[in-house]
Amino acid sequence: MLRPLSLCFALVLACACMAQAPPSRQLALTIDDVPGAFPGGSNGDINELRAITWRMLEPLRSHKVPAIAFVNEAKLYVPGELDTRIDELRKWRDAGIELGNHGYSHLRFQDAPLSVYEDDAIQGEVITSRLLGEKNEKERFYRYPFNSTGPTREARDAFQQFLHDRGYSIAPFTIEHADYIFNEVYVHAHQSRDSELTQRVRKAYLDHLDVVFDYFEGLSQQMFGRNISQILLIHANDLNSDVLDDMLTDLEKRGYKFVSLQQALEDPAYQSKDDYVGPLGISWLDRWKVARGMKLHIEAEPDPPKWILETYGKLHPAR
Repeated sequence: MLRPLSLCFALVLACACMAQAPPSRQLALTIDDVPGAFPGGSNGDINELRAITWRMLEPLRSHKVPAIAFVNEAKLYVPGELDTRIDELRKWRDAGIELGNHGYSHLRFQDAPLSVYEDDAIQGEVITSRLLGEKNEKERFYRYPFNSTGPTREARDAFQQFLHDRGYSIAPFTIEHADYIFNEVYVHAHQSRDSELTQRVRKAYLDHLDVVFDYFEGLSQQMFGRNISQILLIHANDLNSDVLDDMLTDLEKRGYKFVSLQQALEDPAYQSKDDYVGPLGISWLDRWKVARGMKLHIEAEPDPPKWILETYGKLHPAR
């Protein structure tokens, strides 16, 4: 039997351990532009594609992440490589990663007539549906390219009905961190054989992840009084394939438990009304602000470091 002093010490020790352990949080990882996102919108070299596939799937397996990968099937149609690229996509499926529809050609809804956009979605499910059918599975989720959900309220509502009729649910996201910008600078550094810059970009990217999570967790607290089940959007690119193990470790240290997209969507927060219509591919946390009559304050969201933006701008002077 514990004496009173020993009991008090045990209670203090227990409280200290509880204070050190971060609260359990839920995070769904969603990966866009599978089988691979390359600078300039290219389909990439097949060997580069194989490397991205392997380097992303290994940490997903070791960290036991039930991720979902959103496919652009146009990336499969490279002359002489169609079967090989389908095999790379099959590796995602065989690794237990759910596959979703990200449109055939990554078409921006803001710029496309409704009928063209619907056809692009249908074309984007042909091969993926066949691969899933081999396992008696089917696509369940659609992720808007650029997260552009429609140029008008009428087009948005009509396409959502189209998705419903085809058995799709919309895949939202709450957190993204401009990984495509970092990736272009990272690829440039790597191709220039600048190891110092390569490591600098890598560190800046992981540091920025923490800054962005701080911001969106704060926004979640502001809107819901808690940290909701978050949905992170990243891309299947060189940078993420190189840092994914470190990224997942950092997120685990923040107290996150990885869950499927379906599990994350069971959070009541995702029943909130999305009333946004416009050109921006903004977080669903921001979309819910519109429905609540709150100001967006997009300018408050953390940008990548200035030197990253400046280097990216030099790589794309016309943008």
